Amino acid sequence: MLHVQYTIRCASYHLYMSKRSAALASAVREIIAPVLRTCPLECGVVSFTEVVVSADGAYATAYVSALRNPEAALAYLESQRARLQRDLGCLRSRHIPRLRFRVDETPIRASRIDALLSGMDIEPNDT
Repeated sequence: MLHVQYTIRCASYHLYMSKRSAALASAVREIIAPVLRTCPLECGVVSFTEVVVSADGAYATAYVSALRNPEAALAYLESQRARLQRDLGCLRSRHIPRLRFRVDETPIRASRIDALLSGMDIEPNDT
């Protein structure tokens, strides 16, 4: 059997997901995405930046980005987790992954790096 691997970023390291795991992650994202329309207004614009399925298919971790209040968005999604978990029952899979939600830290890290780089005094190279 041919195994195709996709590189998916996750925190500060890379995970390798098989083609099946990548397809399952895509299906999970499609099923849970409509809940974002009902997020509280205090959160601002909310999106799933990434969904990662563990190698054994036991967990699906959805990384959340919110414009104003990511903690409120995370709390809302956690309150909806049981319903979303039931919705995942339509997947044609032997095991339904357990949903987890995490705040996507990528924008925070990127802004820290930008701040560090803007504070550096780099002289132009005369070559």
